[in-house]
Amino acid sequence: MNKYSSLSDCHSSNLTAGRAVFVIVLLIASILYGLAVCRPHPYIEGKKPKDADLKCYQTIVEKIHAGESYYSAAGHELRRMGFTTASVFNWRLPALAWLLGKLPSLRTGQIIAFILAITTLLIWLMVFHQYQYTVWQVFLGGLILSGPAIYSLLPGPFLAHEFWAGTLIALSLAAHARGWRYASVAAGLAALFLRELSLPFVFIMMILAYIEGQRREALIWFTGILCFGGELLIHWSIVSKLITENDKVLQGGWIVFGGWPFVLDTAQMHPFFILLPPWVIAIILPLALLGLTGWRDSAGIRVFCTVGIYVLAFMIVGRSFNIYWGLMYAFVLPLGLLYLPYTFRQLWQPFQQRKNK
Repeated sequence: MNKYSSLSDCHSSNLTAGRAVFVIVLLIASILYGLAVCRPHPYIEGKKPKDADLKCYQTIVEKIHAGESYYSAAGHELRRMGFTTASVFNWRLPALAWLLGKLPSLRTGQIIAFILAITTLLIWLMVFHQYQYTVWQVFLGGLILSGPAIYSLLPGPFLAHEFWAGTLIALSLAAHARGWRYASVAAGLAALFLRELSLPFVFIMMILAYIEGQRREALIWFTGILCFGGELLIHWSIVSKLITENDKVLQGGWIVFGGWPFVLDTAQMHPFFILLPPWVIAIILPLALLGLTGWRDSAGIRVFCTVGIYVLAFMIVGRSFNIYWGLMYAFVLPLGLLYLPYTFRQLWQPFQQRKNK
């Protein structure tokens, strides 16, 4: 842990006792507020059939496999199952369904998802070894990053666009931490072309690459965004022609300012959290965010910014039935727990220095 702890130590001198008190008060307030507003996972409560979306995606993939076009299959199934189809944003980008539909079987797609998840886990373990993480960090980090692999073993999650995008984001972050910048770009852009919710992550990676002087990497990210814009424009033009006046409209839209309660819901999408009592994530989420602030190298900044941008976004955007969007960041969120002891040490240091004086 020598490299990371030294990075943390070099910043700790900037933390005054007053700032440390402010951070501690904010942490306690966040936990207490979370405990007050946390709620059982909607899917577990049975407020919505948890496999409704997955059944829809599966049927679309099966129809593509049988030779039907994506937009014909999607339009029919979305309307048949009562989804709001008057908005282009309710029509998923075609890439994932098309790719799965062209495979020999759904099981083949699930196997590919498992391979992707295991690859992501192994690269992160290589990162932990490269930077000499302690035994407990490697063990806990491995458990945390086994989330995609666990989901890939279940029959449904691999059909969700957010599963693939979230796994590819975790892979992109791992590859970058390993020093494989172009592999990181490839994984990140793949996530973007599968799910437009990956756009904030891609912007973060592009901006940080530019700030760090990696102009070529930043240019590739930017080029990928432009290509995605072309994909989205084509998708938009096709769907716009398919929408009819009888299609259902989502009343109120997606900007509903769900705040911290909705963020807590999305954070529960990690497989280790989804079955736990809601008060557990109300405690873990603030602690994980605090831990991420102590991870100050290039990889840590990227993980923190990724988690942070989605937390901020989901305070504003997302309905109660959109909690699966949490898959975009839930796989890497708990990595902050690996740095929590060192962050607490930084918070304690100003008081220790006063005592020694």
